[in-house]
Amino acid sequence: MTTVLIRLPPEHYDLLAGALEITSAEYTIVKNNLVPRQQSSAEPPMVEILCDPDEAKLLLEAARRVYPEAAPFIEDAMSVEPEA
Repeated sequence: MTTVLIRLPPEHYDLLAGALEITSAEYTIVKNNLVPRQQSSAEPPMVEILCDPDEAKLLLEAARRVYPEAAPFIEDAMSVEPEA
């Protein structure tokens, strides 16, 4: 199964999640599909969301409507070729 790993800076994640309707499928994805991980202090903090391609498309469409600044991060994640 193909998955998409969306990496957002925390401020973009917070603003995107805050702009979504809490009853929407997109809100459920951003809240329930978080990837917990330890980050080194050498890298900038990122919030990671693991989803399938259809969920990523939903998030991209929603981001374009409610918080366009997050859209490039989702587009980048969707353009990554899966590893064989």
